[in-house]
Amino acid sequence: MSATLDPPMKKDASDVAIGNAPKKRYASAFLDHLVRNRIISEAVADEASEYLQLHKGTEKRRIVDVLAEEFSVPRDVLSRELALFYSFRIVDINERSLRRFDAAHIMKLIDGLSPAMYRLAMRHKVLPFETAEGQPDKVVVVTPNPTDREAAEVARALPYSKHEICYMKESDWDLLWNQAAKQKNPSVGKVSDGFLEESDAELDSALEREIDSSQLINLVNNIFTDAVRVRASDIHIVPKSARKTEVSFRIDGQLTHWYTIEDTRAEAVVAVVKGRGIGLDRFERMAAQDGQAQKVVDDEIIRFRMSTLPIISKELSGKFESVVIRILRDADASVTLESLGLDGYSLERFKEAISQPQGMVILTGPTGSGKSTTLVAALRSVMNPSLCTITVEDPVEYLLEGARQVKLNHKLSFDEAMRAILRHDPDIVMVGEIRDRVTADIAIKLANTGHLTFSTLHTNDAASVVSRLFKIGVEPFLIAQALNIVVAQRLVRKLCENCKRPAKPLSPAVLLKSGFTEEEIANLHLYEPVGCIHCVAGFKGRTAIHETLYFTREIRDIILDSGERIDIGAINKAAIKDGMRTLRRSGLELARAGITSLEEVISTTMRD
Repeated sequence: MSATLDPPMKKDASDVAIGNAPKKRYASAFLDHLVRNRIISEAVADEASEYLQLHKGTEKRRIVDVLAEEFSVPRDVLSRELALFYSFRIVDINERSLRRFDAAHIMKLIDGLSPAMYRLAMRHKVLPFETAEGQPDKVVVVTPNPTDREAAEVARALPYSKHEICYMKESDWDLLWNQAAKQKNPSVGKVSDGFLEESDAELDSALEREIDSSQLINLVNNIFTDAVRVRASDIHIVPKSARKTEVSFRIDGQLTHWYTIEDTRAEAVVAVVKGRGIGLDRFERMAAQDGQAQKVVDDEIIRFRMSTLPIISKELSGKFESVVIRILRDADASVTLESLGLDGYSLERFKEAISQPQGMVILTGPTGSGKSTTLVAALRSVMNPSLCTITVEDPVEYLLEGARQVKLNHKLSFDEAMRAILRHDPDIVMVGEIRDRVTADIAIKLANTGHLTFSTLHTNDAASVVSRLFKIGVEPFLIAQALNIVVAQRLVRKLCENCKRPAKPLSPAVLLKSGFTEEEIANLHLYEPVGCIHCVAGFKGRTAIHETLYFTREIRDIILDSGERIDIGAINKAAIKDGMRTLRRSGLELARAGITSLEEVISTTMRD
């Protein structure tokens, strides 16, 4: 394996513990180290020292966290320097070392830990890496946080008499873990592992024999776990023939083939998948079904929304079903309006719109465009114990602490729940989706009677929301009076920072047609994807682009003056004059900054 050993620099742990620093120029010897090695400037060190002294005795964060969160110093750089400061060996990985990586052995060690120790290893990112050269009784353990006590606890739990803890940057650690999870033997695992149990129904005798004689239950459990660990949004399970089933994960919006299950009946695979959840009849193969499951992965409760559809096959004897499973994680509390990627105008207008005591805020975009994440961030910013917040969604995707989230069932439909909350004294209401005239009328009524109302629609751009509401029967004066803001949103893939390269030059005519101005073209530097071990086809992660239509007096007048049709062009023109960026323009700004590619922007947005 590729590794580097840096010269020892022994230090006392108290040198970097906040509140226990020795008397030096700065509040911590680690700050001296960072300044000496030109990681931070003396000015930053002085400010950090002042901050630490001011919060001495109350600051519980590590100094690395303080510098990263309060002073915007890159966390990876700080973590590496902290490892050097304490003389931990630095382990770097490359493509060659990954090919030599013994994933099966590593996963055997990890899965051999007790459940509590396994959760500790996953929570603190601690992974056995290799046996020390020439010392078969010594294991090398890697982690982004080698100073954590938990790293030593996990290392002592491994079946070796000696251990060495080494530093590995977090992105490399994630890559290593993903490689291990992808290559591991799918038969390794525990059968139940936290799934919600199904009702006691007898299996069809043929499928029962198939399941009992195979490792299907363990394999399906591992598929769910792998999907969570690689941050997939969906799992697709599709029979290809009588004894061949393909499993794909949607990662960063793209379907990626993950695993092929062969020599096992496709119906048996689907039966086991359906058996992992509730609300699904494993013996019903001719009807569409919806269900849900819950599983504990790495000490986190993950929910799954399951959907099945009967599909045709050339093998007429088989009754095949396609299964798609949406992975529902609880909303990240760290996601704020400021972290959503809104440009300055959009952020200012959005905050202004949601600070109003009443009115409607609508997010629009296709499925999977991040609307729910934006809504949750907005709700969290306005919720407080003095306000009654009620949500009506089908299904509920995020659990919101402090909100009353209505549970729909066969006795309470979406429309009935909408009518009921009018009598439930709400201050803030979130309607999952405006579906029809009935839903729209109730949502508009809520917005016009003193309630701040959030909802979503599916349209191509922000101005089309006004047209859609008009077409389903909402009067223009109600639209103009009720709406505060409409935000259209899309997600675009980000270029991998490890392998992106300057794009081949394009003709000015093509760039003009894409939406760039002649002034921008003169100094334009675009990038394109390449592909490496750190990414998927040259992209890694996604970010949002927005089109923010704030309802100014001019826009409200345009809507009020509408006759038989809404003038979307006039609305867009007025909004752009006010400062709105279109989705295409927002995407082009990201391409100019080298965050995404021009092709990604063009494929995601329409020409203005």
